[in-house]
Amino acid sequence: VFREDPTVNALEAKAAALFGHEAALFCPSGTMTNQIALKVHTRPLDEVICDEMSHIYQYEVGGYAFHSGISVNLLHGENGIIDAEMVEKAIKPAYDWLPRSSLVVIENTCNKGGGSIYTLDAIRKIRSVCQAKGLALHLDGARLFNALVETGDTPQSIGAEVDSLSLCLSKGLGAPVGSLLIGNKAFITEARR
Repeated sequence: VFREDPTVNALEAKAAALFGHEAALFCPSGTMTNQIALKVHTRPLDEVICDEMSHIYQYEVGGYAFHSGISVNLLHGENGIIDAEMVEKAIKPAYDWLPRSSLVVIENTCNKGGGSIYTLDAIRKIRSVCQAKGLALHLDGARLFNALVETGDTPQSIGAEVDSLSLCLSKGLGAPVGSLLIGNKAFITEARR
């Protein structure tokens, strides 16, 4: 809370810069970073669009409903990977009786999908739909460094396409614990709160 640990401050600053964002927040787990992201990006009665194999749906005990009061709009992608066309079709019209589609979450790599990877081109296309329709895009990057090694993409190229991302330090990097939530200053200020 007081930001007095210089090692945590340095880690947050390095991670934010690595992905081309302004700020980061260190948390104990990826579930915590994802749940905070959902809370900051949405308001009660909104919905998040994601694949049915998404970690936020499969392995975070329905936290989206408990913590944020939101629902999920589950898509059936290929091995946990959805595409821009699927996202666009899933966005709800603005009717009083429907949840507001406000956020898309993608997972790279998709754990339940056997480590399937979103290409940079696929992320850019989803981002384009999100920008056109006024939705935020969060990347659950639990195994993101594994994907970057496979694709050869840079962290900055991925960071440029998302509003926020979570990065697990114990997957692919070998740290014993911890995840980082990365985004702009206003987003991380609200995330800390």
